[in-house]
Amino acid sequence: MKELTLVTKLGESHEVIIEKNMTIVKLAKKNKIQWGHACERGICAQCRTKVLEGAEFLNEVTKEEKLRLKKAERQDHYRLGCQIQVQEEGPVRLWHVPY
Repeated sequence: MKELTLVTKLGESHEVIIEKNMTIVKLAKKNKIQWGHACERGICAQCRTKVLEGAEFLNEVTKEEKLRLKKAERQDHYRLGCQIQVQEEGPVRLWHVPY
């Protein structure tokens, strides 16, 4: 499996092994990386994440993300870490950018 780069809100970069169909929040937890979250249902948006690279390897934007994030945010490549799942191997780089 390829690696995924997770950049915390403090700018710390972590390389983790991609696990398909696991949310970024769960993957961060598993690897003991601080990735803020509260609900894991797409409501609180504490896990707001900017996709820096590899959007084509991720799942489609979910209905929860469409409800919680403004259209302009989605166009600027913001997603919710509790909704993002890697679907295919490829270079993916994500940055935790909470409000």
